Amino acid sequence: MNNNNNNNNNIENFFINFYNTLEKNALLIALDFNTDNDNKLYTIDKNYKVIRNDITNPLSGYSFNNFAVYNNKIHKDNSSASDIKIKIENAFNKNKLYGIPAYFADNTKKINKALFLDRDGVLMHDVGYIGTTDRVKIKKEFIDVVKYANKKGYITIVTTNQAGVSYNYYTNEDVNKVHNYIYEEYKKCGALIDDFYYCPYHIKGHVEPYNILSVLRKPEAGMHLLASKKYNIDLTSSFMIGDRDSDIIKIPYLKTLLIETDVYEIENKSNIVKIEDIYNILI
Repeated sequence: MNNNNNNNNNIENFFINFYNTLEKNALLIALDFNTDNDNKLYTIDKNYKVIRNDITNPLSGYSFNNFAVYNNKIHKDNSSASDIKIKIENAFNKNKLYGIPAYFADNTKKINKALFLDRDGVLMHDVGYIGTTDRVKIKKEFIDVVKYANKKGYITIVTTNQAGVSYNYYTNEDVNKVHNYIYEEYKKCGALIDDFYYCPYHIKGHVEPYNILSVLRKPEAGMHLLASKKYNIDLTSSFMIGDRDSDIIKIPYLKTLLIETDVYEIENKSNIVKIEDIYNILI
């Protein structure tokens, strides 16, 4: 039980340390995501500053997660609800409101660590928009990575942007067929992928209702927060593996490992690892 408490303590410590980098009188809040959220919704920029508080579509914003830091102190959901809402509103109006997506694991249940995996460029070769299984080319080196993650006790979860749905290149059914194929190809080699999450939304899409901005789309954290709730994941002990900068999720304590490919030039060089290095990182 103490170890479980330590998982959330790690996140709380991160929030305090992050708060200490902010300007005077700033307010830092934890952010949640739900597909049917009717609470006030926010969006954040790459520096975690809250830039909008008027979002109406629950797929397009985060809600307050009943955890805040101000005056260098942590304030949880036992704080006065009206008091914290006023403070949040005031901080936003002064351009001093910051938000970090967060999941605090339930310490009454088994807490899991996860290996999140991008799809195209990681589990399979990136050959453009893929809506049929005949175009899937499995990257065999990642079969061994997934098997190793299974052995080390990681929940393995695919998180992938699939804007092709919004562009009408293929359907949700096509995406699921591709994912079932990938699952079976890995499984028959002894590598288990526990779950698949994908984002079909893109603001430039042509198909309703998918032509919207959504915080499900990486680098936003929606998919990862949903998975964390389902599997009770300690994100501080988890990893994301991708092949491009957009795989660096807006969860700054989720460690991201990037694999270089011929398709994309990575800007965040410090995140780049070789595939063989992954075995020493996953503990």
